[in-house]
Amino acid sequence: MAEPKPDPNQRPYKPETEFIVNDLETLRVLADPLRLQIVELITQAPRTVKQVAAVLNMPPTKLYYHIKQLEEHALIRVVDTRIVSGIIEKQYQATANHYRVNRELFSLTSHAGKESLNVMLTGLFDDTREDIQASVEAEVLDVSPDDSDDKPPHRRLFITRHVLRLQPSQVEEFQDKLRHLVREYAEALPPDMDDPAYSLLVLLYPSAATIPLGDDILRANP
Repeated sequence: MAEPKPDPNQRPYKPETEFIVNDLETLRVLADPLRLQIVELITQAPRTVKQVAAVLNMPPTKLYYHIKQLEEHALIRVVDTRIVSGIIEKQYQATANHYRVNRELFSLTSHAGKESLNVMLTGLFDDTREDIQASVEAEVLDVSPDDSDDKPPHRRLFITRHVLRLQPSQVEEFQDKLRHLVREYAEALPPDMDDPAYSLLVLLYPSAATIPLGDDILRANP
């Protein structure tokens, strides 16, 4: 389906730079894997429910409830309406380019804080898992056991997990290097919608693990 074209007579909506999630209910809405996909799609460009459904390869009727939930919690908004065969059709766009959860929601001194952390992590990992499974089924990601040199590197699943022993100053240096590396590739060239998309999930946190120094715990096609 062709990308939606903005009305030349209508001033385009400019999303906010950042949306801060300040309550558990909004976090629950956003953390749902399907809703995360919807938000990601309409961050790129305004889309109707039918256009989102076409990209996700599912009936529009399965999306209306999720769109309503996102709109009611101000995570997305209507930016245009038009009449199609006598029916009002709405175009939606993400409220912001980036979403951030208020860290006060994760206070482990309360049950709500623990639940908020669990909701965020569950949504994040479920979304990643479903994305990987869908990519394998679409044959854009190759997870076959054949690890020969002929296997295209750009189709491999790269997984690596380490436990590192770092001084606080090294942690700050490591974080800065990661941010600069991601920014280097994210901002190197203007985005081309014909280029393949790659998902990157990075976690770095103080761990209670007692695994020896530098152990490589999990690796796949490094």
